[in-house]
Amino acid sequence: MGGNMEFTPFMFAVMVAAFIVTSYFMGMLIHSAFIYEDKGSVKKDSRIAWILSWAVGAAVTGWLYYYGYYVNFGR
Repeated sequence: MGGNMEFTPFMFAVMVAAFIVTSYFMGMLIHSAFIYEDKGSVKKDSRIAWILSWAVGAAVTGWLYYYGYYVNFGR
């Protein structure tokens, strides 16, 4: 392969796909913990609960990706 690229476009595509999948499942875990361990104040099919859970899942996954990059390449 040509050049000295650290990341190839295929690697970026795999990282984006892995981020989306990991965020989705992290949001599912947070949603189930929020709905079933809470006092039942949030309905099971609440759209706001799903959106918040997916946003938190994306935030947690983003932090994991950022921290992993920092530990491996930032120091």
